[in-house]
Amino acid sequence: MRPHKTTLFAVLLLLLTCYGSAQTQYLLTTSPSAVQDVCSRHGLTGASTVWTNNSSTIGVYLVNPPSSYVAPTLESEVSSDVEVVQFERDQQVNVPELTAASATVAQSTTAVLDGVAKRTVVSFFGSNVASYYVQQPALTILRVAEARSATGLTGVGIVAVIDTGVDPNHPALASVLTPGYDFTRNVAGIPNELNDLDPAVAAILTQSTTAVLDSNTIAHAAGGVLPILQQSTTAVLDQSTTAVLDQSTTAVLDQSTTAVLDGVLPKAFGHGTMTAGLVHLIAPTARIMPLKAFFADGTSDVANIVSAIYYAVDHGASVINMSFEMPAPSPGIRAALNYAQNHNVTLVAAAGNDSSTSAVWPAALSNVLSIGSTSNSDVRSSFSNYGSPDVVFAAPGEAIVTTYPGNHYAAAWGTSFSAPMVAGAVVLLQQKNYQGGFSWIMNAFDKSTVQVPSMNRGRVDFYKALLYQ
Repeated sequence: MRPHKTTLFAVLLLLLTCYGSAQTQYLLTTSPSAVQDVCSRHGLTGASTVWTNNSSTIGVYLVNPPSSYVAPTLESEVSSDVEVVQFERDQQVNVPELTAASATVAQSTTAVLDGVAKRTVVSFFGSNVASYYVQQPALTILRVAEARSATGLTGVGIVAVIDTGVDPNHPALASVLTPGYDFTRNVAGIPNELNDLDPAVAAILTQSTTAVLDSNTIAHAAGGVLPILQQSTTAVLDQSTTAVLDQSTTAVLDQSTTAVLDGVLPKAFGHGTMTAGLVHLIAPTARIMPLKAFFADGTSDVANIVSAIYYAVDHGASVINMSFEMPAPSPGIRAALNYAQNHNVTLVAAAGNDSSTSAVWPAALSNVLSIGSTSNSDVRSSFSNYGSPDVVFAAPGEAIVTTYPGNHYAAAWGTSFSAPMVAGAVVLLQQKNYQGGFSWIMNAFDKSTVQVPSMNRGRVDFYKALLYQ
């Protein structure tokens, strides 16, 4: 028997009606003086401040809807309130590598493995780092050494990295970190990624791996697929695990804790330390402000992202790196990014890893430098988004060696790792001409590019960009 139309309507109404779900919240933008009245008129509760401007004329608040409501009706009514600037449902945001359509990388891993075999410790702007971190193909492609030699620019501003946090004790990063904020815990300071782990697991990762496992232990995993960090983008690497890299987009170098850590680490653990390491690699004397808006599983929400953007601007950042994506635009994030642009902050975002021409946000916004990924052979990475005018520039994003929590290094694949290198170059361009602003930086990159099919304006050349007048 076919359901009666009235029954179908009742079911639809039930689906649209939410009953006090703790997971459903909204972002309300209004004046601080009006927030209580607005909430009272519409049955909104629990208003907590996300951000207010210095003059207290506008604010963003996280609010709970009524215990029983029809979502489209509530959203329409509140948005129509004359004292409301914006009203949107808080939604999930992900790091690109968490949702990538394909994590398989066909590129040869020879360069990475050769680097592991030849590891030595070298000095890099006052820190002792792994040689394969500062001597890797991506730096040659981008002509980083030539740019540094020709201009002497090494970075003087603050780059905010909105991500999963950072390892504050990593030798390569410790001296350049400036206090940020942990929006997942509401705690000021440098957000430590290792706090997301069970203390016993963190201890294994941070202590000398020789004392934990000898090199023979790796044989357990070296013969097959090794998704150690419970994500398609990470796997532990030893010199004998050549096959591992070809099915994974990130590999932790020089540790042998495979048997212990297998299946333990969260999906996106280390992502923030990796992106911070790439900013530092390009702009070694710039300060890095880690803003933890993401949990270790690679998820965040609009409220945390909005909070992080406003925090970065209000605490002196001149560049914001955003290695994350969402499938639809957010009015709240757009407003925060406009605020950043109005304060001469340059915005850089990952273009996404869906091998698609579809737009992702915030990369698709016109005031954001959207960065796709190229291989070490200067062709589009198979996973990188492309073609859309929203993918503005590209940078290497395969086999990129960077920092990883616990005094480790990782080889990474993804637009998440192309973007922070460009963010590092942006702070160098600002050092050269801070007053130039977004359009001047766009022109500097535009005049420097190497054309790559389907990658819009092309792959950037930092040497040419930094010589731009």
